[in-house]
Amino acid sequence: MLRRVASNSVYMGRQNVTSLMVKKNKATVAATESLQDEWVSAKPFEEIPGPKPLPLIGNMWRFMPLIGSIPTDIVRLQDYFYKKYGDISKLEHIPGKNNAVFLFNVEDLEKVYRNDGPWPIRPGIISMLYYRKVTRKDLFEGVGGALLTHGKEWHDFRSAVNQIMMQPRSTKLYVQPIDAVAADFIERIRIIRDEKLEMPDDFANELCKWALESIVYIALDKRLGCLANDLESDSEPQKMINAVNVMLESIFLLDMTISPWRLISTPQWRKFVKASDFFNELCIKYINEAIERLKTLNDADRELTVLEKILAKEENPKTAMVMALDMMTAGVDTTSFTTATILHFLGTHAEKQDKAFQEIESFIKDKDQPVTSEILNELKYLKACIKEAMRLQPVAVGTARTLTKDIVLSGYKVPKGTDAVMTHSYLSKMDRHFPEAEKFIPERWLKSSEHHRSQSQDTHPFVSLPFGYGPRSCLGKRFALLEIETVLAKILRNFRVEYNYGELEYQSRLLVTPVSKLKFKMIERE
Repeated sequence: MLRRVASNSVYMGRQNVTSLMVKKNKATVAATESLQDEWVSAKPFEEIPGPKPLPLIGNMWRFMPLIGSIPTDIVRLQDYFYKKYGDISKLEHIPGKNNAVFLFNVEDLEKVYRNDGPWPIRPGIISMLYYRKVTRKDLFEGVGGALLTHGKEWHDFRSAVNQIMMQPRSTKLYVQPIDAVAADFIERIRIIRDEKLEMPDDFANELCKWALESIVYIALDKRLGCLANDLESDSEPQKMINAVNVMLESIFLLDMTISPWRLISTPQWRKFVKASDFFNELCIKYINEAIERLKTLNDADRELTVLEKILAKEENPKTAMVMALDMMTAGVDTTSFTTATILHFLGTHAEKQDKAFQEIESFIKDKDQPVTSEILNELKYLKACIKEAMRLQPVAVGTARTLTKDIVLSGYKVPKGTDAVMTHSYLSKMDRHFPEAEKFIPERWLKSSEHHRSQSQDTHPFVSLPFGYGPRSCLGKRFALLEIETVLAKILRNFRVEYNYGELEYQSRLLVTPVSKLKFKMIERE
């Protein structure tokens, strides 16, 4: 009897598994047939609206001064394509570039992301990849990093650092030192205020020094001394900031404008190589110091830093080196300019700043009290202010994917190999996605807010993605937010911030950066 019951149980189990397999196969077949039907019925790629290329010279001439009509500024370029062509448009026949489609329908953006596959391809920064793989192959030894590579190489690198970089526990290790850096910055603000209590014309550089000091501590477990009052203009920290600025400007000019650098060594290419050599070799000196410290580490009770964890986990120390370099290259201008933008919104919206201050003061009773991870978790309104500012003025206007499969977007066939340009910053300022989209309303991000329930609960989750999405999202997101939240909490607890010079003007290059003087007025709180 028991044998028969057991036999029947096995039989029924197999039958259930078989049934599930059949259902799954049927669902897969149905989905495949649906995609095939969608492709067959879609309009051809050639019918997507866009500027018509001329024989031989294509569309490149449209970006040239005097004779061209398409702006090279990325924000204005997106505005041009949307107003002229609508939700989808194409740009073909640019020498050295894939055909591209500009997407302004959020359903198309989601579809592209959902079809990324395990190894998404993001159009790369060719100049920096060439520098690492060819020009300085002696230094990098074939390791390109997560920012620049694709396919298995990207996957292997990302897998090596992903868990370490993305764990909330890793971020908590740095709350105290990042708070210490922010405290030094508060004292620096007090020193550099003028008689009107305003910041100097070069306050953008002061923010860069704070950001560099913070990210170097995270990446290399080292204080550089960027916030010292006697820092010379030719000091190593200032030269590092200058080098990052040159590198980012050069990448824009080399990769996103007309440049023959891949054929001949241009002045701009040589300028990029010189800045990169200086920055990388100086950083590698600090990385080597960290490697030596790890060899002699005797404190068994101390948890390893991010750099130490990567060094301990990976056989090839170049993995840790490149990760640290990427963090420092990408973590100075992005963090500092984002902080400037948030300060501007708070400095021109007194009632929002007051609300943020009241929240901060309820957890930080004394002005000199350190910020802790527990306090940061409670600052819901401050986080909403940050999110709203990043929606209105993100430092990156969007992202792109090189399609790995044929796909239908807005009813058109778009073949694999095409670059899909996702215009997040443009979509996030549309009233169709955010009512009163041009207004700074942090409350729209608070789930407990009546404003949120009436305005934002139905907002598509793929509209505003300042840190990207999926496997290629920003590796340093948690650290960037830690730095920004900490320094803003300390600034608002110590000062009432005003900005009395109207709207900030921005320049859109590789990043969207403020070009106005950041003359914030810092009024001491009692």
